[in-house]
Amino acid sequence: MRVLSIVLDYLCFLPPAFLCFLPMKDQLRYSASRTAMLVISHMLGAMLLLGFLQYRFDLSANTVLLPLLAVCYFVYKRCQKATLWQSLSIFCTPLALMSIMSNLALCLNALLFGGSGEPASILLRTALFQLGLNILFSALLARPYMKTAVIVSEMPQSFVWQMLMLFSIIVFAANMLLLPIEDAVRGDTSGLIYMLLVLTALLFLFLLMHAIFYFTVSEMLARAKAEERNRFLETQESQFNAQQRYMKETARIRHDFRHSIRTLAELYDSGDVEALGHYLHQYVNAMPVSEVKNFCDNTALNALLNYYDHLTRQEQISFTVQVRLPEELPVPDVDLCSMIGNILENAVAACRKTEEKRIRLTIMTEDAAQLYIVAVNTFNGTVYQKNGQYLSTDRARAGIGLSSIKSTAEAYGGTAMFNHKGTEFYSNVAIPMGGVDASNSEIGASNAL
Repeated sequence: MRVLSIVLDYLCFLPPAFLCFLPMKDQLRYSASRTAMLVISHMLGAMLLLGFLQYRFDLSANTVLLPLLAVCYFVYKRCQKATLWQSLSIFCTPLALMSIMSNLALCLNALLFGGSGEPASILLRTALFQLGLNILFSALLARPYMKTAVIVSEMPQSFVWQMLMLFSIIVFAANMLLLPIEDAVRGDTSGLIYMLLVLTALLFLFLLMHAIFYFTVSEMLARAKAEERNRFLETQESQFNAQQRYMKETARIRHDFRHSIRTLAELYDSGDVEALGHYLHQYVNAMPVSEVKNFCDNTALNALLNYYDHLTRQEQISFTVQVRLPEELPVPDVDLCSMIGNILENAVAACRKTEEKRIRLTIMTEDAAQLYIVAVNTFNGTVYQKNGQYLSTDRARAGIGLSSIKSTAEAYGGTAMFNHKGTEFYSNVAIPMGGVDASNSEIGASNAL
């Protein structure tokens, strides 16, 4: 019976392990089948070894808990590519929930059976209660946990995940502190009911805090997207106003053109070549210069490229653009401009810190199969990386712009890769022309830098 209770104790870890991977569904290094094989094989090996040691030396479950968790986290981190704080935070959350379920199982067993029976049978019943509770709550929380995959993809800032992990650790520690209290009230029905109420309140607080976390971060991301769209619309408005000014100035010149023709004819008839040449030079200098270049036929993208064309001229940055796009694109204008805007914003910021200022941008399709966005910009040669991610040079955190580009590209079935060589930084985005309808996806538009 003791062997069976030990087996059930280890089986209790499977539902929380399942919960751990749901928010990481977009961060997996391997396919789902290979990930499952890695997790099952490593966890099974660790459980067999630790279970044997626990049975052979009559160890308590808490004694083998720490090494088991260490093995589980090692496998967990190996299977996904999220940041350290993201993986730690997500890993600790189901553990905190599991600690509540463990204490609830102890109380329910004592309340329903009064602690009667052999110690082995008590342990077996408690393990069954805990396994049932873990399965129940894991099933109830599976869908909400899956929705947090959006937050993992779009919110790389460490402090957000550190706060969530801290709360989970506090809940876990509180449950550890309640263990001796449960032993003291084991035969006291009123005390057990009181403990159940405390644990229920703790569970409610746990769920409430995670709901608040989810909706708060979702609101932050939605606000960032709205601000990005506003900046995009302001860019379009400025380019529209510039085009309107150009049209008004050229309309005035067209209106006066017949008078200019008469003057030129009279100067020609009089044979005053010097005056004719002087008048022509004045006329050419009075012609308005268009503030808007025609990079492409896509109005939104053309406005964005004109904005950065003006900005790079002010910053004395060499800006070369090549655009070849069909009418139909796999990405809406807002998301396309979001990715390109983030790439160019990062590139301009990098060029400000180096003497050689150069940006080269190519946007094109190849064989009507892929949309490519390729950018090369110079920088000062200093990069900051952590866990394979580039960090912002201004603050020690993952560059939100790069994460935003990546999450948007993946929302449409594409990829985004970033690398550097010497003093050149490369941004490469590829999206299949078939695309993926992201209007119904969880990701949507990207964040601002």
